Amino acid sequence: RWLDKNEDDGQIVRELVPAGESPLLKSESSLGKKKDVSYHISVKTGDIPGASSDSKVFIKLYGEKADSSKEPLLVSDNDLGNYFERGRVDEFTLDMMDIGKINRILIGHDNVGLRSGWFLASVQITVPVQGRQYMFPCNRWLDKDEADGRVEVEVYPSEILPTEKLINYEVSVVTGDVRAAGTNAKVFMQIYGEAGKTELIILENRSNNFERGATDIFKREAADVGKIYKIRIGHDGTGIGDGWFLESVTLKRLAATAK
Repeated sequence: RWLDKNEDDGQIVRELVPAGESPLLKSESSLGKKKDVSYHISVKTGDIPGASSDSKVFIKLYGEKADSSKEPLLVSDNDLGNYFERGRVDEFTLDMMDIGKINRILIGHDNVGLRSGWFLASVQITVPVQGRQYMFPCNRWLDKDEADGRVEVEVYPSEILPTEKLINYEVSVVTGDVRAAGTNAKVFMQIYGEAGKTELIILENRSNNFERGATDIFKREAADVGKIYKIRIGHDGTGIGDGWFLESVTLKRLAATAK
């Protein structure tokens, strides 16, 4: 039905209850260990002259269960344009297999570009499904012409802090195939369950979401609310063509397995 001030009953936020629990949802939950885990990585460049770098930076994580491959840090979450500038923090999300508790990291760069040398202050990695935040102080040059000349370094965590443990939800949103069904407004949802409710979850990514007849899929980390009994979904009514015809929402709970 419509979520539109000028259609139907004029409501732009609705509460929806499940039409049923799909066997697919149960199987997805039981196979949770095979699902990706999100690693939120904050990289701080030192605030000293010449600290910034134009090189491509990579990171490798070593864990109790497995090691990741060398992963390039190419597209930041906070989208600051030029990355690894003096005194700044760049944030990245890597979706990878569950490697368990992180023991150490390898971080470095390809030493390409006019300003290839880099002064790395620190790395912070937050893993919501583990409920852990890892702190990796570095405070050293990764530069062929500075210190020991190395452009990559292994770093061990100085501390591991407990954080709120979250789980992954996969949200599939189908916009109706009717005239003017799509919306440019900001869409949000909240999940209600036997153990409480999640924070407001914003549903957006880098593509043009909620177009007529389209299915948009989002993976979001949020509190484990137990058995789900309803969701609240709506939009903020902003932008040209804000009205939206919502066909359906499918919610998958991806079980966390990290200990």
